Amino acid sequence: MKKVEKYLGEVEGLLKELASETDKVKQSEFFRQYLNAISRFWKYSYHNQLLIVRQMPKATRVAGFRTWNSLNRRIRKGSKAIKILAPSIRKTKGIDPKTSKEVDKQEVYFFPVSVFDQSQTEGEPLPDINITVEGDDHQKFLNILLEFCEHKNIKVDFRNLGVNGLYGYSKGGQIAITNTESINTQTNVLIHEIGHELLLHKGSKLSKQHREIQAEGVSYVVTRHFGMQNKSFDYLALYHADYKKIMENLEAIS
Repeated sequence: MKKVEKYLGEVEGLLKELASETDKVKQSEFFRQYLNAISRFWKYSYHNQLLIVRQMPKATRVAGFRTWNSLNRRIRKGSKAIKILAPSIRKTKGIDPKTSKEVDKQEVYFFPVSVFDQSQTEGEPLPDINITVEGDDHQKFLNILLEFCEHKNIKVDFRNLGVNGLYGYSKGGQIAITNTESINTQTNVLIHEIGHELLLHKGSKLSKQHREIQAEGVSYVVTRHFGMQNKSFDYLALYHADYKKIMENLEAIS
């Protein structure tokens, strides 16, 4: 019992540290500038992700001409546009088959638009929160985590996950990890995704914010225990986590 209490005390201490550091990040002027910039990028559908990767495998952050201009960056002369599909809604008239009356209808169709990667632009630098971890010295630990997943019947696949900061995801018995980042980043991401798996987040009624707090809390505790670097406070700041919300999830993380 004393060992359990000691363990819980250690976890609580680490989470308090994580919560304090996360609050500091959120209160910084740099973070406010980052949110202002990143809010102008939209999230791309899976199909558009595939289109982007097919045309430019090394793309990192993609936006249209006007968005780049609003961020005081311009497209370099001679840059080849990346073509993706954008939705548009057209209002038409139709006949309701039940009432035979004329009704307003909406049709969604898609048309090609041009976007450009950050590497094709120049101008004012963008504020950027880096949640990657440099280095490749945790290969042994990564192998142990992969063996653990195999024991738990969790399939792990390494692949190019596209643009705009996607490093991994889990969907119940299956984890995908980026194959374009360092071994140490892959290790941190895999710990995070294992957290999602063990906490049974697939199909959970918990909010996205709470699921991410729990999974990254697991990652933070594990990486700190093994003396590994992490960027957990930057990551959780992106999900608007604060001291109270992080500590509310102490039991699940423990």
